[in-house]
Amino acid sequence: ITDMTDDFAKMTEFEISMAAKVFACGCTFDELKKSLVGDSAKKVLFGILVTSLREMTNDYSEPDATEEKDEKSSLAAFSLEYEGGNADSMEVKKFKGHLDVIGSFCKKNVSFDEIHHVAYSAAGDARSRILEQLGAPESNGERNREGKSPQPTEESNSKFDPSTYSDTDKTAYYRAIEVFGADNVPSGDEILQQLRQPLGFPYNWVLFEPSQKELVVKDAGSGGVMELTKLLQEEKYDDCVLFGFVRLSFSADEIGRRQFWVGLEWKGENCFGVKAMRKFRECCGPMTRMVGDRSFTLSNVAASEMRLELFVENVKRNCQVNDFKVTVETMKNAHVEEQNEIKEYWKKYEDERDAEAETKRKAEEKRLRSRREKIESVRDSHRSRWSKMGVTELLGDLGKDDVCGWVLMEF
Repeated sequence: ITDMTDDFAKMTEFEISMAAKVFACGCTFDELKKSLVGDSAKKVLFGILVTSLREMTNDYSEPDATEEKDEKSSLAAFSLEYEGGNADSMEVKKFKGHLDVIGSFCKKNVSFDEIHHVAYSAAGDARSRILEQLGAPESNGERNREGKSPQPTEESNSKFDPSTYSDTDKTAYYRAIEVFGADNVPSGDEILQQLRQPLGFPYNWVLFEPSQKELVVKDAGSGGVMELTKLLQEEKYDDCVLFGFVRLSFSADEIGRRQFWVGLEWKGENCFGVKAMRKFRECCGPMTRMVGDRSFTLSNVAASEMRLELFVENVKRNCQVNDFKVTVETMKNAHVEEQNEIKEYWKKYEDERDAEAETKRKAEEKRLRSRREKIESVRDSHRSRWSKMGVTELLGDLGKDDVCGWVLMEF
């Protein structure tokens, strides 16, 4: 070919096969990219690349055994046309004049029915076109272009923040639904069990919907009676019939912390329909039995009356409290202590979750490292075999044993 003039006659496929020789061969696209540096600047080359989405994205995870066909591992063949930046223009012209013959020669010798053509002008562009042909999702673009995973965001590395679970706009229950999902929050019975423990966290009050059979959570929180009274004063549930349960705490130096458990029968001021009242009457007995023992029950209380003083007065009236002061101040003291303990509860939860995630991460790293070593061992075996082959034999061997590979040819 190098002796041809402008009016050359095309070589036959047989002559192409005799003229072809291996410039370089390997297993991965990154190896191919490295081979096109330095000496290749003056070359015009034609290549065949057999690869998969897993290889192009450096994905060493196990194929999904539940799928009939693992699309990420499916091999596809690509032809690569490469012209070095310093290649002789006459050589380029001769090369282009034989592309159809070269392509036909390669197709006859590879074991793939279809070969996708890619003009290799830059590694990044070629990678993107190959990934597009392989069906890589756009959301993996950053990983796909460079073969690397996106770096963690600052948010994913942030330290413990209790507002993740409780903030000023949402109760702990609804914040938990946002964070963990509706299927992963505690049931009514589980929240009730937490409330009955003197130091049960994180919830310390709950509102149930009226029911004759089960405890259905309407709302729950970790801000104590202060949060609950504010919520009801804001008329959020002014049109609802609800049954509540609150763990009420007082704290003073002489007694430490003392708890009382308060039931709440709530009829919102805008809840006056016959159906709602019938629902209240029908469910009052069953809800009282399901919620269980309490120090006293607040009933027929207006939203404007839902103040801390109301709870203090009822504790004094209904409970034995001669040995300590029951005041709004001692209630607030207990509230501060409990809020600090709830923060510690969530911090411990986060620490345990982080430790579990770290254990899983290390196990996954070990598994992936083992898989990479196995894959690399198979690749080394193929590299050794291919290094002893001519072009025709190597083309026929590409893709065997489901191993990715490539060959660059010069003529």
